[in-house]
Amino acid sequence: MFNWSKNPINRPVKKRDEATLALRQALKELEAQVPEIRMKLMTEPEEASPLCNQILEKLYELKATVTQWEEKERHRRDVLEMSLLNFLGQSQEDSGNWEQATATYERCFSLGAQLQLPDFQVVSLGHLGKAYRHAGNLVLAAQSFDRAVVLCQEVGLAPQEAEALYERAVVAELQGQPQEALHAYREGLNLSEGERLYELAVRFLSQLGQLQQGLGEYTSAIEYYEACLKFLRETDNDRESETIILGQISHICVQIEDFERGLKAAEQGLENSRQTKQTAEEAAFLNDLSRIYLGKGNFEQARHYANQARLIAQQRRDHQALKDAEQLLSQLERGPDNVEEVPFSFRTMSGSIQTPEVHYQRGNLYYHEGALDRAIASYSRAINLNPKLTPAYINRGSVYTAKGYYDRALADYNRALELEPNDPVCFFNRGNVYRKRREYLRALSDYSEAIRLDPTDPDSYFNRGEVLRRMKLNLEAAADFQRVIKLSTGRDEAGVAQARRLLNELGKS
Repeated sequence: MFNWSKNPINRPVKKRDEATLALRQALKELEAQVPEIRMKLMTEPEEASPLCNQILEKLYELKATVTQWEEKERHRRDVLEMSLLNFLGQSQEDSGNWEQATATYERCFSLGAQLQLPDFQVVSLGHLGKAYRHAGNLVLAAQSFDRAVVLCQEVGLAPQEAEALYERAVVAELQGQPQEALHAYREGLNLSEGERLYELAVRFLSQLGQLQQGLGEYTSAIEYYEACLKFLRETDNDRESETIILGQISHICVQIEDFERGLKAAEQGLENSRQTKQTAEEAAFLNDLSRIYLGKGNFEQARHYANQARLIAQQRRDHQALKDAEQLLSQLERGPDNVEEVPFSFRTMSGSIQTPEVHYQRGNLYYHEGALDRAIASYSRAINLNPKLTPAYINRGSVYTAKGYYDRALADYNRALELEPNDPVCFFNRGNVYRKRREYLRALSDYSEAIRLDPTDPDSYFNRGEVLRRMKLNLEAAADFQRVIKLSTGRDEAGVAQARRLLNELGKS
């Protein structure tokens, strides 16, 4: 017969066990709210901050009332507190409260050191560096990422070290320190390859290619791009990314007149673009192939690809690609005796003209074609040749904005305003970045300055009205929308209709 008295289930529950169970339940209830915070950070970041503070207050009350903690519960408590502080910093950052965000991340880092949680310390330093970078304080951003690199090396966190090196390189680029950026990218690449972090390696190789391309180091750029292609084909099989890299190689090869290498890249890129339905890239590759065959003296093939490019451009209403193809066809109509009088877009890519203005115009062509990475490379080359070419900074900032690289866009707009302090377009564009990042006071200031410099631009009034509406300043917003209607009537009826719709909404609120 079994002795049931020895069964632990039938033993009386000790008071300590009851307290532990209650503590576990309390922690579980607090932890259960973490997914809600994550969701709010993605959808309603301004509401995440008070929720984080509310849960932190309950956690601190729990810490104050419970004197004895089991090891497992203590660890859960510490991890929860660190997570909540990081979430709080992110919500403050999303709301544009940079001072609060950086203070929260520093607090989180100090807590991680006290609790000996190096993983969380590294995460906090990463957030801290990005917050300083977004706020425009690149010196402190660089210091934060440097601290993260050193800490990762001390405790052996290779993946996190590679990420920190990547972010450090981005800051160096923004600071106008390409050699430091190259060093950090290369160091991160070596670490990624050694640890078999292939996704990170692809990012490093792509950035190294773009950086070298912008510096005019075309041979090195091609080597990095080709290594990037190798990784993509062996690991991700990401055909869209592969197509973009092939476009970069094709672009450089045409520029340096390495037509055989460019032909191979352009043909592969064309096939990929058709399979992945990247029509903007397809038209660009067709025009590249036409330029390559024109350079090789094969006018029949050049005409064939130019006609295809024109057809694709007409179908997708890509005016710039269409103009490019028609220029090539016009040149081909003149015949072999006029080969040297190639269209502007070909001459700028053939390497026969190497002025900042030419690279700037090429960037504009790529921008309108939708080839954003190529546009960035061209604008960067123009800036490298002429660091005071203000329009190149403004347009590169626009491309960065389109790609969601807001910190890089702000760095370009800030530099442009140093060169041209009274440029209304630059204030307008920078205001757009601040608006996207929900930094409404800064956006409001920039739109107002754009209006002061150009009081006839309805777009500045419209965007300022949108910001005022989000700030619940309805009377001021209504005045701006009325100004839009006055300036746009007879010129932009779609803009007038949109302004009237927003006015009606303000009237109902």
